Amino acid sequence: MKKLLAIFLLFPCALYAEAPKQFPNVSGDVLMQMQADRVISTTKEGVSPNNGFIYIEPNIALNFNRNWSTKTQWRLQPNNVLTTRDSANPERYRTFLQSDRGALSVGQESLLVEELKLNFENDDLRFFAGKFDPTFGTAWRKSKRIGVFASQFNEDYNLREKLGAGITALLEGSQITFNTFMNDTTGLSNSALRKRGVASSSNRVAGNGGALSSYSLSMEGKNLFGIENLFYNFGYRNLAVGKVEGRSREVARVVGSEYLYKVSRDTSLIPFIELVSIGNFGGETGRNARYATMALIGKYSAWTASASVVARTIDQPQTSSKISGSQVQFSIGYKFTDNFTIDVSRANIKEDGNSGALIGTTLSYLYKF
Repeated sequence: MKKLLAIFLLFPCALYAEAPKQFPNVSGDVLMQMQADRVISTTKEGVSPNNGFIYIEPNIALNFNRNWSTKTQWRLQPNNVLTTRDSANPERYRTFLQSDRGALSVGQESLLVEELKLNFENDDLRFFAGKFDPTFGTAWRKSKRIGVFASQFNEDYNLREKLGAGITALLEGSQITFNTFMNDTTGLSNSALRKRGVASSSNRVAGNGGALSSYSLSMEGKNLFGIENLFYNFGYRNLAVGKVEGRSREVARVVGSEYLYKVSRDTSLIPFIELVSIGNFGGETGRNARYATMALIGKYSAWTASASVVARTIDQPQTSSKISGSQVQFSIGYKFTDNFTIDVSRANIKEDGNSGALIGTTLSYLYKF
């Protein structure tokens, strides 16, 4: 396993250390993260206190010419920690208070095909088709660096692993994207190394409503209303389900904004907010959800500090109850180089009727080629 991981990491680094100047060529980046966190207190019984895992995300493009390319994204991650296919919570990306946490051991890692698509791009538009992650929201992006845990909380509403096509209009300072898709239930939904199995096409979750019967529309950009350094994103999605009693199309909206306020040459403040409303979450009629993320990020030279609050509420129509969760987090980080960072966070988390306090750290390295 160690030899396989070493080859996986070093192969693109060795071959493409210098940017190729002729076509066809290969370009991309590899995000490598090592995370360790500990539950220091919790009201839930049987929670494993220590947890550690490795996350690796290669983005590799085979460029045929200046316009056409094949783009891929892979994820190497432990299935039991970061992703489940729980039929009761099909959207859940990670459960923080669970009994099968633990230090990463050999054989835990799975290699996923996150994206595999044909891509065309010029100065005005981008077109792609294949397996991809449709755009919806931004708070789950690791590049935001809102502490250790916030992005994993918000991965719940990230659209992932779809089959279809999309087109993006590249405007001055903004872009508008339309995607049409269905859930990936082919062999590409399985994983290598530690197999998670092929996704079911008969469970009627949102996105399994037939060929290209789901869609999303998003817009993101900067300088909203002519205000310099005011960034924004808007999104809408409509996911189909099969014609089964108790199932309805999932409809969701997202709006987000952040503002880069420069205090001085080396100091800046970034207030961030993102609000998400989802109807019939997962395709279950009346299972409505709301997510809210608010953060204040301060940067000074190579240092980053942030305070954030994430809240989610999911209606349970069958029991007339609600699933309430929240995360209050304080973080500090340091950028050693342009590509190497460390973040340390302390978070109070409420999840599925239980609460806990966690402390965690993430080491990140981004290699570009």
